[in-house]
Amino acid sequence: MNTESSKKNRESPQCFKIAEEDGYSEFWRRDKSPVETLELAKLLVSLRKVVSHVGRNAGTVSWKDTIESEIIIDPNPVLGKYPVPASETDKLVGQAIHLAYKNIEMSDYALKLAKSRLNLSFRYMYKFELYFKTCESVYFDNLSNQTILSVYTEKSRKKKIQDALDVTSHPPSLAELFAIWWDIAAQRREARYLEEYTDTSARRLMGQSSLEKFYKKPIRILNNMVPALIQECPKINGVSERCDFRSKLYLSTWEELFAYIKFWPIDNSDVFLQARKQEAQHLKGIKKSLTLPELIFSEKLGKVVKKEISPIKDILKEQMIDSSAVAVEENHIVLPADNYVNKKLLQDLASVFKAVAVRENIYNRGLTSGSIDRRRLYRAHTSGTIFNIKKNEFNLLNDITLIIDATGSMAATNKWEHTQEIFQTLFLAIEKFNKKASLFAYNEVRDRCLLTELYKKGKFYTIQPHGKTASGEILKTLVQRIKSKNKKPIFIHITDGASNWGCPVQEAINLCKENRVLLLTIGVNCSEENQTLLKSEYGKLVQFAKTADQLPGLLRNLLNRGKRTFSQ
Repeated sequence: MNTESSKKNRESPQCFKIAEEDGYSEFWRRDKSPVETLELAKLLVSLRKVVSHVGRNAGTVSWKDTIESEIIIDPNPVLGKYPVPASETDKLVGQAIHLAYKNIEMSDYALKLAKSRLNLSFRYMYKFELYFKTCESVYFDNLSNQTILSVYTEKSRKKKIQDALDVTSHPPSLAELFAIWWDIAAQRREARYLEEYTDTSARRLMGQSSLEKFYKKPIRILNNMVPALIQECPKINGVSERCDFRSKLYLSTWEELFAYIKFWPIDNSDVFLQARKQEAQHLKGIKKSLTLPELIFSEKLGKVVKKEISPIKDILKEQMIDSSAVAVEENHIVLPADNYVNKKLLQDLASVFKAVAVRENIYNRGLTSGSIDRRRLYRAHTSGTIFNIKKNEFNLLNDITLIIDATGSMAATNKWEHTQEIFQTLFLAIEKFNKKASLFAYNEVRDRCLLTELYKKGKFYTIQPHGKTASGEILKTLVQRIKSKNKKPIFIHITDGASNWGCPVQEAINLCKENRVLLLTIGVNCSEENQTLLKSEYGKLVQFAKTADQLPGLLRNLLNRGKRTFSQ
């Protein structure tokens, strides 16, 4: 008996008992697994089935960092416990439904339409994008409220609203305002948008300041467009017509709302709020008794800075310090950048760099098919893995650094957007052949030259063009930061004008030659006067591009000229 029972204990189980859990998906998702890879694959199949019921052109669902598709879902929130709990599955289903409606209703096209009709400064554009995203979320959730899918979008919405409220700063903040309004306008059981906003937050219950004095009027403005989103927009035939209707509706409301929220930060991570904290430290060093304003965009801050700049100049004169010396500082305050990559231009630029790259032969050995590998013939009678595949890889031996001029002259209408199209596309073409390529931009803020890295962990970022141009100082700083000089690094400098601050550019060029750094300069959107000045500064190693299509030919000429100059 003991031997029989021990044999039964050693036998592998044929099935696993999975306990029932709370969640709507528990009623229909029965194909589960305690094994991570199988469970994630089965969950992905379930998400795709649900999305197929949303509508046409919803797109294909895939996990993040796997394959490119129209709907990307991040699996990190559900990793660690398998099978995935039904409550967590509901949130992923709601997220997938939300993104499916975004594709069906062509939300990206609607945003493009709205931006084309909007005359707004760069520093406020990220606020409009958050506003637009929230309006679209309200629209998508109200579309799902007409079906049973609303139970899943409601769970996903509650999770996102809670996450948004967790990072809000001291009121008023845009994240808190839009989270509260989203919760009001997307309710599936009652039309709360018809009522006046009343504060039911923990602050109010604890006897602290009420949020009504901040958010009552803005929420009333936002609630006025909800009936049109629920009743009028879905009845319009044609996706492009609905996009046009929504963009006009959002813009008309934005004009009225902007007067209230113009100076509000988004949350604690707001880039301009972080800049305000740095400015606070700067002002304390100037005058300890200075009282700081409550908001970053306060007019008082501008008046204080104007008053306090003159004593610094007086101190410099007294101490006989050269005011032309410019201190270069690293800046980590960035904004997420829009995707401006030009795919056709990317292919043309990649062919330019491929022509100057070094080809390396790489063999994948021990395969069951391909070319016969003479070194593996002894495996013919055993595993049969006697084949290999030869691949060619192209690598740039030179480390390339892109240096972007983001000073005040770049702030003209559509000029910075055109420059972003050029440097984003150019950088991706370089990165194909050199993974160590880097991308920097420089501008001037408060008499400080800031150097900012615009590409980190596979994402592009951007900054606000501002201030004077200190090209020479930036080039000297980057040359001094070079760790290995054996690879003969290449600097590609993109600018729209000559340097007007700091050391002369010729000093930087001489330093580049001493350290065997090849400096190539591309002028974009340059006037005739600036072209003449740039030619006098950089000589033959400067080319001018009026359009992005001219870039491949100009870059090829620059690389050829640079090689000849470099070899002399």
